[in-house]
Amino acid sequence: MPNITNGSNATGHNAAGPIYAKLEERIMARDSKGASDVYYELVKAGRPFTEIMGEAVRIHAPYTHVPYHQRIDDGYPNFVNNDHCLLSARAALNLHKMVPGEAKMLPLAQTIWYIPTGLDIWNQKLNKAPGHYTRTEAEQPKNPPKPVVYWADQKPRTENGPIRDRLNTWLQLVERGEVINAYQVFLGLMEEKAYRKEVLAELCFAGLIDVQDRVLFNRSYTTGHKSFRARATVEIGAALGWDTPEAHNAIYAGALDIAVGPRWHSTYESACVIVKSLIDGERISSSAFSGTSEIERACLKNTTPPTEAEAAELIDALLNAPEPAYIYVLARLIKEGRGPRQLVDVIQM
Repeated sequence: MPNITNGSNATGHNAAGPIYAKLEERIMARDSKGASDVYYELVKAGRPFTEIMGEAVRIHAPYTHVPYHQRIDDGYPNFVNNDHCLLSARAALNLHKMVPGEAKMLPLAQTIWYIPTGLDIWNQKLNKAPGHYTRTEAEQPKNPPKPVVYWADQKPRTENGPIRDRLNTWLQLVERGEVINAYQVFLGLMEEKAYRKEVLAELCFAGLIDVQDRVLFNRSYTTGHKSFRARATVEIGAALGWDTPEAHNAIYAGALDIAVGPRWHSTYESACVIVKSLIDGERISSSAFSGTSEIERACLKNTTPPTEAEAAELIDALLNAPEPAYIYVLARLIKEGRGPRQLVDVIQM
């Protein structure tokens, strides 16, 4: 099996190598129009969709990370954006399957246009670099620095022990914000083909539990970007093929960021406490909890929808009652056998 951690800065597509070199040059020059012109040249040359997408990810992967997703500038917190280049590529990957044949390459055109504006968000926030946050002609900085690599690529690190213990080690490194160590361990885990499904599931889990606990009067926020980034990593890596060197670039673009701060796990911790106390009926103390119970696993298998009256009760609790009334309604309905997915449908309404 090829070593998926051998990411490269040079394209392996010899026939189109010179065109991809031009694409990289235009992206690094932050030239959306020029990058788009090169993309159309690649399309006319008949280059495959996944090949072009993979090259685009390779080019932007080192330059879409930030030291931290928050800055405090002269006393005021500012949110520093997550990478939308990877998210756009994932959207293009799925739209590519939906549009008619002659238009299949159009979704990726938007991604290619956007990538030059998404490089080095950190310097954009400081008004040192052009891009997404400097949109008017007057805002464009003069003589901007080249896009900066804040987190260099790494080699894999192999850990010993059962896979569950090693996944727990990785997640602990993520929670502590040890970005490089977490990334190295993740690369080592991904080299084990037999456990790849479990490793990718843990990546998605780490993204899903990183959810902010408040948005009222808040400018520094996340709207689930890390879960989106994890999902994009999985889908793009699968499309490129995990057993190919190109997949490493998707991992570098997406998995490394999971440990970058700030990390918001308080909402997930609250959910864990609610499940243990209101579903399992356990007494909450300073003792450590871990794993799932038979009660929890049984509840997850339920598929019975709530009645019309129960749905109305839940909606009223969500919209009109003071917190935490809806939590008690949800817990009661789950214990009475209503399906969690069916209750989520009510919340979505």
